[in-house]
Amino acid sequence: MPNSPFRGAVLDLGSNTFKLLLAEQIGSTLRIHHEKAYPVRLGEGVALTHRIHPLACRRALRQIITLHRKIRAFRPDQMVAVGTSTLRRATNSKSFLSPATRILSQKITILSGQEEGRLIALATRSLSRNPNPRFHIDLGGGSLEVIDSLDPNHPKIVSLNLGCVAVRDFLLPHYPPAPNEWKKAVSSIRTSLKKIPAPSGHPQATFSGGTGHAYACLLRRRNMKARRLEGFSLTLSQLKSLLYRILPLSLPKLRALPGMPRDRASVALPAFLVLLQTMERLKLRSVRLTTHGLRYGVWIAHLAPAPIRKIVR
Repeated sequence: MPNSPFRGAVLDLGSNTFKLLLAEQIGSTLRIHHEKAYPVRLGEGVALTHRIHPLACRRALRQIITLHRKIRAFRPDQMVAVGTSTLRRATNSKSFLSPATRILSQKITILSGQEEGRLIALATRSLSRNPNPRFHIDLGGGSLEVIDSLDPNHPKIVSLNLGCVAVRDFLLPHYPPAPNEWKKAVSSIRTSLKKIPAPSGHPQATFSGGTGHAYACLLRRRNMKARRLEGFSLTLSQLKSLLYRILPLSLPKLRALPGMPRDRASVALPAFLVLLQTMERLKLRSVRLTTHGLRYGVWIAHLAPAPIRKIVR
């Protein structure tokens, strides 16, 4: 039947958070019933050990049980579950994947960095209100994806192990970091970013990930819902100022900052550093935040019965 409602669920199993999207599409309109990021820290320590810690695994599986109840109550016509950086890298990923698959009664697809970038680019290109910028940056817990859409039909995707959890665990484990630790982190990140060809001029870019939400909340000194930040402008100068303001702070002081999201304090410094260095590499003066990340790309590629023209929340 034309324009009959289609109910779908997308579960994005990230390194720092699990994101659940429950939505219904009628024609070209996508109505969001539930959309939330759940902190799980599955990737904690994986950058160092290449293994999912048993405590992180148990924590994540408890969250999977809760999310499965929400999904089952929604009664979707179809569900897609995807895993990203931590589940790509951990040598013992089956310790989580096997029980999670049983709980969900659903296959979990592990995305390559290239496929993750492709789906993020698809969401950004399809759902952007403004003319599509050349670059899109997605900073997760385990990896950083940079998508260059100079040729929109053949975007170039670079995926690097520079997620905020990975950088914290491997390069910046102390609060505040010692001067030599900070210097080494900056140098290491800059070296990794050399894999991205530097553009000429000053291109435009969009940005997705919890880092943008944390930045906006700290700037406004109050916690805000992420969906209200669509199109929010994040400037290089403001980011640099914020980064050096939080650099000397201990973890308790980071947590006490007005507006700091509860689950972001321990990764704020590495996240802001990676974003700052990425913006400098790409010669960006600012980026615009978008909430249309990987889960929307998964919906468009695997669930959408028609192109999406409107999103209703």
